[in-house]
Amino acid sequence: MRYQLYKTRFINSLLLSFLLFSVFNFSACRPAIPSFQIEPAEELFGVPFSLTITGLKARESVTVQARSKDGRDMEWESTATFMADKKGVIDVATQAPDSGDYTVADPLGLLWSMKPAKLKGKNPPAYEFQKLDHIAIYLTAETASGDSLTAEIKRYFRMPGTELTRITIEKEKLEGTLYHPPQGGPHPGLILLAGSGGGIYEWWAELMASNGFAALTLPYFRYKNLPKELMEIPLEYFKEAIIWLKDQKAVDGDRIAVMGASKGGELALLLGATYPEIKAVVACVPSSVVWQGISLERFGSSWSQDGKGLPYARWHFSPEDAQKMESGQPLSLLETYSLEKNDPAVLEKALIPVEKIKAPIPMVSGTDDQLWPSTQFANMVMERLEKYNHSHQRQHLSYEGAGHMVFLPYFITAGNRVEMPFLNGGNPRADANGSADFWAKMLDFLHKHLDK
Repeated sequence: MRYQLYKTRFINSLLLSFLLFSVFNFSACRPAIPSFQIEPAEELFGVPFSLTITGLKARESVTVQARSKDGRDMEWESTATFMADKKGVIDVATQAPDSGDYTVADPLGLLWSMKPAKLKGKNPPAYEFQKLDHIAIYLTAETASGDSLTAEIKRYFRMPGTELTRITIEKEKLEGTLYHPPQGGPHPGLILLAGSGGGIYEWWAELMASNGFAALTLPYFRYKNLPKELMEIPLEYFKEAIIWLKDQKAVDGDRIAVMGASKGGELALLLGATYPEIKAVVACVPSSVVWQGISLERFGSSWSQDGKGLPYARWHFSPEDAQKMESGQPLSLLETYSLEKNDPAVLEKALIPVEKIKAPIPMVSGTDDQLWPSTQFANMVMERLEKYNHSHQRQHLSYEGAGHMVFLPYFITAGNRVEMPFLNGGNPRADANGSADFWAKMLDFLHKHLDK
């Protein structure tokens, strides 16, 4: 009886081994199926990705096309042809295309080389993403063997299914919208400041809230009942916003930071130097001095305090500049915002006293910024901080060849160089890679200094 039991077990083991061997060998002999490998395919705006194609024949040629539709329903596209390596793999981070819309190994190449499918003129408009809740990149590939592949990359301001609390300021003469995670907290507060375009940027606040902050997008002109022009905006307005933010239950009042770009970067440094409650200052393509306000009717400072305009440097707009604008040529403002054209005594008074900032300061600039010389300005800030032995961490990330729009991880950057009637400067590759690098480091910086 026992012999029969052992015999049955032995036969069953042989059958199982044969079955496993057959399955293994069938899988090993079966041809690999070509496919995209994207990691991660869906994430928050600014999170980079890896892109490979596997399962190809050795040295097989593959043409990849990327397509996207922006907030104006404008179609964008790029194409690149690659050759698989001896293992049948294409990795866009390490392999340059043999032909196509770009020619270097770059993980973001298919994105920053995208242009409008029906481009009129040599200067594409900027990719319009502010009217979208996410950016979608559709990938297709055709192999020399006749295989067709598809995939999709999505980047969100807030991940699907993720809830955020939205609070609108309901206070006379103070505007803004706060986003924060509904759970946990209190969260570090972050005041977001726009540049010379003014207005409010709720997508920016959503994105920062999705990264764990209580983010207040704070307009200060060109919004509802606020001033129409950027002229002598009172610093007390921002003090009131700080007080309001501290009063919110979801916000840790001891962990308040400001982040601004362009004129907002100038403002962020100025607020940090004025209000010690600010525990971190992120200044993107900033100025080191207070500049003349932007008005068609009067001269004066951009900012005021106690009812008086702050000392300011004058910008110089020449008749030649006016002629360029009238002729439709994009205009660089490097000479307009020239420190050398200002009297040294005037500049000395207009300098932002950054040494008074009792907080860490990360800054970013592009060496080809054509709107104003942000690299020069940020270097001046660093030199002044060094001169006065500033005791907090400071960092200036300057990206070679990048322009005025290097501070946000657009990725699709072909249209960032020109924003009629002005030149932003930069090239698509430098803008895309610089902004992706800065964005990751900026978030790490803020979490390091603001998280408990």
